[in-house]
Formats: sequence, structure tokens, C-alpha cells
Amino acid sequence: MNNRIYYLDHIRVFLTILVLFHHAALPYTQIGFYVSEMENGTAASLLEFFVAINQAFFMGFFFFLSGYFTPLSFERKVPSQFVKDRLLRLGIPVLVYLFILSPIVQFMTLTNNQSFWMFYKTEILTFQRLDLGPIWFAEVLLIFTMIYVLYRLLIKKSLIIESKPFPPSKALFLTALLLGICTFLVRLAFPVGYWILGIQVAYLPSYLLFFYAGITAGRKNWLQTVSRKTTKQWVWCFVIVGPLLPLSLIFSKGNPMGGFNIPALTYAMWEPFIGFGICLGMLAWFKKYANHTSTLWKTLSRSAFTVYIIHPIIIVGYTLLLAGIALHPLLKFAIVGIAGTITSFLIATVIVKIPYVNKIV
Repeated sequence: MNNRIYYLDHIRVFLTILVLFHHAALPYTQIGFYVSEMENGTAASLLEFFVAINQAFFMGFFFFLSGYFTPLSFERKVPSQFVKDRLLRLGIPVLVYLFILSPIVQFMTLTNNQSFWMFYKTEILTFQRLDLGPIWFAEVLLIFTMIYVLYRLLIKKSLIIESKPFPPSKALFLTALLLGICTFLVRLAFPVGYWILGIQVAYLPSYLLFFYAGITAGRKNWLQTVSRKTTKQWVWCFVIVGPLLPLSLIFSKGNPMGGFNIPALTYAMWEPFIGFGICLGMLAWFKKYANHTSTLWKTLSRSAFTVYIIHPIIIVGYTLLLAGIALHPLLKFAIVGIAGTITSFLIATVIVKIPYVNKIV
């Protein structure tokens, strides 16, 4: 059990760092992250492809890891204590981000001379510019977790841990196919970029599947039975399928974010095959090469969630510092990503030592 926790914790640290670099890339694309330099050309295209690869798997992987530990955590506590714990650990960070961190980030990007208090009073307290930012993950995870609690209360059965073989490639292929079709259909009504209560509906099918897969993997010990052959097949799938999205955008017309068109269908079908391949490859690599712990790993693991919460202020801050400097976008991206990661972890390491705060994050 300890070995499994080690490499899964390390994957979580890696994913957290990837989130920071993901958001460091966005300002130099057409997407933006609170601030945008609206770059065009090769650099923007490369960063947008990097962002698309990330989006295909990294948040889903977070949901998988959360789901993996949910059943055992539920078993260790009475339901009321489990719910209270999740409300504290997920609900409070959502509120802190909404009413403290997000207003600061938004104020940093204002171009007028409005005072912070005036901005807060007219925009935040009136709920006109409430923005969940990246903390939407905690909101959705809390919703998924409460659904799981309700399910466990309704079936009134204790958790049964049983070792079952990991699904074969054929089953994974059919799952990816169905997920792609479902995602395409959802995006006919809710394209990428369409938010409801801080949630991108376009990605919900994937997040829900990954969370459920994590719960099932924990209950059936799937991660102990993943075959090398299956992993190899899906890593090759990632390598082969990866270039298909940019090729589709070059040779067909339409909006890949949603709608009834070839690029939208390609994007929706492309994501699960990319995501499954990367996740299986990472699980195998981290289990083989990072299935150990150290003082550094423990520090990074302990601080990872806090880094996730606070990083927008730091990433946006460094982006604004570089905004007036004539540097190549890829170099700016690297500087913001590296400096943002180091700064975020240093600050988070201090935050998690604060009494009472360390009970939540």
C-alpha cells in the first residue's frame, strides 16, 4: 500500500507542476489566462498543441487519483465525518479562491486606476465577477464525492476489496470510443469554453469517467495488474494518434471546440485515446522509477494542493512582469513556468505549516 501511495503521490506532484506550465503557456496563445498577449505564429501553435495534449489527460488524471482513494477514505470514517472533512478540504479552498485570491488576480490585470476596495465592492460583492479559475476542480470533485456518498448510503454495503485483472486493450478501446462520441454530442450544445457555474461542461464526460475509473481501480486493485503489453499498446496509440489533431485542423474546416463538423469530431475522439495512452504510460514509468520517497518528495507532495490553489497569482504576476519585455514567447513561457513553479512551492511550503490552515490544505 505504501509503495502505491508513493508513486501516485509523485504523479500528483508532476501533474500540479504541469498545471502551472499549462497556465504559463496560455497567455501566449489565443486562449489567455487572466491576461493575454495574443501571440500568433509557430510559437502560439506549439503552445496551443501543448495545451491540447495537457487538457486531454491531466485534469482527468487528477480525478482518477482522487477517485482511487475515495472508497478507502470513506470506509475509515463515519459518513458524517467524511462529508465534514470533504467540505472543509474542498469547500473552504473554493471560498478562499472566490473571495480572496481571484479578486487579487483580477485586480492585478485591471488597466484603470480603480482602488482594490472599490473593485471588490462593485464587482465581487455584487457577484458580477466571481471567478472560480482553476479551483473549479475542487468544486467538481466535491460534487462527485457527494454523489458517491449518496450512493454508498443508498446501497448500505461495506466496501469489498477484490483483485481483478486490469481491463484489456479491447475494453479500453471501446471505452475511449464511447467517451469520444459522448463528448462530441455534449459539445454540440456546450462547446469548449462554455462555462456553467465555473465548470466547463464540454469536459465533464471525461472527468466523470476518470473519477469512476479511479474508484473502480481502488476497489479492484487494478493498478497492481496493469500488463506491460497493455501499457505499451496505449503508449504507441498516443504516439500514432497525437499528430491527427493538427492534421485535421490543417486539412478540414470547422470549429474544433464544438458543433457538427469534422475538426470537432476529431478533437472529441482524439482526446480519450491520447489521455488513456499518457495516463497508462505515466503510471508505468512512475511505478518503476519513482516508487520511493525522500524528504524532498514528501515536501513537494505535502505542498502540491496548496500550490494548485495559490499559483494563479504567481503565474499572472510573472506574466505581467515580462509583458513589456521583448522576448520570444517560448522563452517567456519557460521563464514564467520555471519561476512560477519554484515560487509557488516555496510559498506553499510555508503555508502548510501555519496552524489550523494545515488542517485544510
